[in-house]
Amino acid sequence: MFKNSVKEFIKATVKHIAVAFLFFIVSIGGIYILFSKDIKSVIKLINKVTIEVKESENKEIKIDKVNKKLLRYPAIGEIWANLIIPDIDLDVNVYQGDNYDILKYGVGHYPGSYFPGEGKSILLAAHNSSDYFMRLPKLKIGSKIILDTIYGKYTYEVYDTKIIKDDDEDSLPIQKNEEILMMYTCYPVNTIGHKDKRYVVYARKVGEE
Repeated sequence: MFKNSVKEFIKATVKHIAVAFLFFIVSIGGIYILFSKDIKSVIKLINKVTIEVKESENKEIKIDKVNKKLLRYPAIGEIWANLIIPDIDLDVNVYQGDNYDILKYGVGHYPGSYFPGEGKSILLAAHNSSDYFMRLPKLKIGSKIILDTIYGKYTYEVYDTKIIKDDDEDSLPIQKNEEILMMYTCYPVNTIGHKDKRYVVYARKVGEE
């Protein structure tokens, strides 16, 4: 009799814990669905507070237009531009560096590539989230891309797109004879988990201010 009572008690306890856990999961999911926009806005606001401190350092960044070279380069983690793509309603900060920590906050610039106005390859990367490069595959040939930097505004026009393997470095060439902007993200963009492909957008410079 005692053993039966203990078993019933354990079953009831486990049942209550399972119900409580399910309720917790459903509640968290509901809160996220209802307030996801507000949560993202708060995260962006926090990021901007950090960014404002770094931007004050970046005001010294200028370009020598004759020699096509920056007089001072941004440090890793500094913001030096806004990436604006009207066709996909994107306006995000560009950080120097492309490690995992930096990509949590925005678009990262590969340190081994060059900067707008230097006449050479520029390589940008970002996560395939809705805030960053998820909509990259919607760009079409002729779509405009703007890099509004600390030292000037540069406009690029998409001329090609490509799906590549994650280890295909030949499809992301850092060359010095033409100013090409390359942007890439994990592909497929609408799935989670590890991906061994990348979606790449190629654009040529068509204007600067």
